[in-house]
Amino acid sequence: MNHIEIYKYKVLTSNIGEKMKKSFIILGVVGIIAILMSGFIIGTLFIGKSQYSKSLYDEGRTHAGGYSPVPDSSSYTKTSATSYAESQDFSSNDRRVVKSGNANIEVESFDSAISQIKEMAKNYDGYVTNSNMWISDSKTKYGNITVKIPESKFEEFGDLLTQVGTIKSKEISSYDVTEEYIDLQARLKNLKNQEKRYTELLDMAKDVNEVLAVEAQLSRVRGEIESLEGRIKYLDNTTSYGTFYINIYEPEEVVHEFGLKKAFDRAIEAFIISLTGIIIITGFLLPILIGIGIIYFVVKYIKKRVKRE
Repeated sequence: MNHIEIYKYKVLTSNIGEKMKKSFIILGVVGIIAILMSGFIIGTLFIGKSQYSKSLYDEGRTHAGGYSPVPDSSSYTKTSATSYAESQDFSSNDRRVVKSGNANIEVESFDSAISQIKEMAKNYDGYVTNSNMWISDSKTKYGNITVKIPESKFEEFGDLLTQVGTIKSKEISSYDVTEEYIDLQARLKNLKNQEKRYTELLDMAKDVNEVLAVEAQLSRVRGEIESLEGRIKYLDNTTSYGTFYINIYEPEEVVHEFGLKKAFDRAIEAFIISLTGIIIITGFLLPILIGIGIIYFVVKYIKKRVKRE
């Protein structure tokens, strides 16, 4: 092989080496990216789904846990409205209706709006049962207030909420529980008659067995009476006053900024979640790799023993 051929061979070898080196670098970068992405996905699935999504996306207004402006209709009789509408035995004054409303209002001043709503509730013979306030990252206030308003003034109170601020949404709902209320009253009357009768029988009892038997029935009836009276009292309270849930918030200031700090914080959160996912993947694969390694060395050792024999 002459000098020219040797030179060409070195050049060719060098080019191949450089290409292989570049290929290894590219494969390494792609592999690192794949590992980080896999780690991020795994980390998000296992621990980061709630924490990361909350910090990343829940930057708007939220309300306190457990605050539900929608009443639970399951606690009322669902067929009472239609059956009562067909009945002519009772006047409109005898109706038992559970009223509920909710509204979202944008206001200029949160504190002023809360004070105004409290004053309005007082003027309508109502009262406040709950109120909450939070401050956003931009220092604007938002929260909610729950008020009880007499049933006869409920709609009028809802109409005056326009004086508080700009109403973004409002809903008022009613649940007619008249049939249930009348049914409870009838059952309560029957049970009290039974109670009276068992009391008379108790006075007439001649021996211990009769006394115990009558007392058992009397105890059962009185338990049912207490239960019905509690339900009637609950309906009296909920139908006398309607409940209005009002969400109040100040408008967010529009600030034009690059948001580098927020982007940097998000990048750190994503990186931590990726590392967490990588650790999880490693913890999952490590026992498998150890098992494969042990099998490999055992098989290799057996092959060597066979060759020696």
